[in-house]
Amino acid sequence: MPRRLLARLCGAGLVAGLAFAVGLAALQVVGEGAGQAAIASRPPPLVPPGADPYDPPFALEGGSGPVIGDGLRTAGPGETVTLAGSDFAASTVFEVFSQARGRPGAVVRIAPDYAGPAAATLALPSTLPAGAMHLLRARSAKGYGPAFPVNRTETWWLGPDAAAPSEPFAVFGRNLSDPDGSRAAVYLKTSATEGLFLPVVTANPYRVEVRTPALQSGAYEVWAHNGRGGRLGWSGPLTLTIRNAPAWSTVVDVANFGARGDGASDDGAAIEAALAAAERAAPSTLRFGRGVYLSRRSFRAPSGVRWLGAGRNATALRLAAPLDAQGFIYAGGDVRDVAIEGLTIDADRRVSAQDRALIALGGARIRIADSRLNSWGGETLRISARGLEIVRNEITGAGSFLGVSEQVFATGNVFRMTSDAEAAVTSWGGREFALVGNLLVNADPSRADGSGIGRLFVAQGHFGSVRDAYFSGNETRNAAPRDCAAVDCNKGEQIIFEFGGVALLGRASALSPTTVTIPRLSLAPGATRGDVVIAAGRGAGQRRRVVSIKGDVVTFDRPWTAPPDRTSSQFYVTPVAERAVVYRNRLQGRKTYAAHDSNSTAVLVWGLCFDMVVADNDISRMRHGVMAAATSGTPQDSVSAPFFTLVEGNRIRAVNNGIYAGLTFGYDTHPAVLGGVGNVFRRNDIRDVAHIGLAMDLWDSRGGDVIAPVFERNRVVGAPYGMVTGLKLIWSGRLFRSVPPGRGRLLGAVLRGNVFVRGLLLSPGSIGFWASRGVRWSTHGDRWSGFRAGASPTP
Repeated sequence: MPRRLLARLCGAGLVAGLAFAVGLAALQVVGEGAGQAAIASRPPPLVPPGADPYDPPFALEGGSGPVIGDGLRTAGPGETVTLAGSDFAASTVFEVFSQARGRPGAVVRIAPDYAGPAAATLALPSTLPAGAMHLLRARSAKGYGPAFPVNRTETWWLGPDAAAPSEPFAVFGRNLSDPDGSRAAVYLKTSATEGLFLPVVTANPYRVEVRTPALQSGAYEVWAHNGRGGRLGWSGPLTLTIRNAPAWSTVVDVANFGARGDGASDDGAAIEAALAAAERAAPSTLRFGRGVYLSRRSFRAPSGVRWLGAGRNATALRLAAPLDAQGFIYAGGDVRDVAIEGLTIDADRRVSAQDRALIALGGARIRIADSRLNSWGGETLRISARGLEIVRNEITGAGSFLGVSEQVFATGNVFRMTSDAEAAVTSWGGREFALVGNLLVNADPSRADGSGIGRLFVAQGHFGSVRDAYFSGNETRNAAPRDCAAVDCNKGEQIIFEFGGVALLGRASALSPTTVTIPRLSLAPGATRGDVVIAAGRGAGQRRRVVSIKGDVVTFDRPWTAPPDRTSSQFYVTPVAERAVVYRNRLQGRKTYAAHDSNSTAVLVWGLCFDMVVADNDISRMRHGVMAAATSGTPQDSVSAPFFTLVEGNRIRAVNNGIYAGLTFGYDTHPAVLGGVGNVFRRNDIRDVAHIGLAMDLWDSRGGDVIAPVFERNRVVGAPYGMVTGLKLIWSGRLFRSVPPGRGRLLGAVLRGNVFVRGLLLSPGSIGFWASRGVRWSTHGDRWSGFRAGASPTP
């Protein structure tokens, strides 16, 4: 877009002009994921007060030059941006435009650290304005490609996306505010041309909370802006539904139907009669007075009924016989508006079958609050619902399975784990999770069945992709497998996204902007609710959400930014994990972390994961502080790899390994398949390390090259081995080995501004830097001190 036209549109304060809308739509295609309406047909609001000006002098949509398909979207001056795209080469030139308040905009040319066929890394100039939005574009002899935004506001989801007036809701995403929570703006459109800015309650770069205004019921557009990028800085729209909250007006008291609550009588029949009356009067409240209500039967939960006690320390509903249904409280998949509040629900050791739980529900709008749930020895919750609140409960048992639940909010709970259970919360294909302010502990470590294995949240793709998750303010204590002689110690990852075992489907026989035809299409479970991923060749590193699969034709949600071709491109159709933030949590493993060979890890991003953020957490007593690793799992599988994971600003203490990245469990695959692109580990403070501070693992396999990992501005203090790149480090102990020539390649790797200090515990075998033969890192101002050997990045 010409500079004069854009300046005229912005200066006039117009909602949008045709050229502006087209340019902004092109920017969104590069800069955001699916699930949002086309900006061209829904112009954004006016610039929020105090926002930066933004007047780029070049067209956003680009020409026939190199295309940036995806990349890391958060970086400041002097920090590294990693990119995936098409037609990159050593001669590719990059340009960046930045502009902030009080400064004129400027275009700066950047020489990349690395530019290979599928990826590139480049450091933003230190002279750029801090806290600004940057537009990148690539140039070759063919011309310029389209612009790619860094630090632009990204709205991912709303939680909840349906709320009553005055209720809070939050915008979740990335780059939503400055690090201190300032400059966040949320705009709600009340009509095609009008709207209002909503007062911000709390804000951080990944979540902004506001309150629902007093408007009529209906659907409204929500936009967000972080003060950067002028008119180009808006992200949206997402849809907020304003609705009336359930009234629960009629009260049905179980005592009026003969329930005694004396802890001795069987009140099951009386409660069932009262429940039937409450169902007829719904929306209604089923009230339990003070006491202990025993029942030898289970209860079907009807829609529109709130179960209300006098408080979890005053009212208990207790199962007095073996469970005779899928749950003590249960319902099918169509229940709506069910609440359980102020109750203790107890089925101690009476829930044992794997397909049963204390509470088993399916449907929509389910709330469990201020209650005590006890299913020691069995599953506590088995719920698949859209709209699930789990708030301020004490939950004891073998974890909860949430299937494909969506819009899940677990806030202020205490999870007391038993029976070496898998996880407090497990999702096999859900989306839109917010776990905030929860505590994970072992129920009674003095008992053999009184501990879990350390997992707060597990995401796996058995039923589809897991999308959009936010973890903040959570705490774990003494969380890891208790005894490797009694427990499977290949576990213990406190927050894990586990997406390995994908099959390479091969080349396409036909392509269109939103379809790919793959002959003899054979799909893994959950693929119909998964993604199309370009695993190799032109366009590699991009993914799109599956809309439908008919025969060999897969239809997806939006066109590719960097289109694939029928000659080189290879595809997966598979569940993935995408867009998760683990921010400001306190995660603790066991004190035996150095000797206890479990997979105790604060956060594990494992396999096919995109846009994951692990930032500003306090991590201690782990086998591995944070892992971001690729895997091929078995010889029949291709490589599942993370893309553009950002691990930033974490404080990691008393660990065996600080940060662990690269390829694990590698087997031969197609040579062009990527083993991950652009994972960045930045400004982490790592201290008191028993083994390796920063570990990059490689295997003796063909294919699955690890491309463009970046370690910058990290500080490692008190580690016998500062940084190691070697063969099968996960099993290496102190004897590091090199990767055979041509196997397990590491391409475009960058070290920038890291500090490694051996510290007071100097040992004869300490090594500051060790790298496999043939591995080269691009180094920029790194420092090593106090090591016996390898005090510089030279193998």
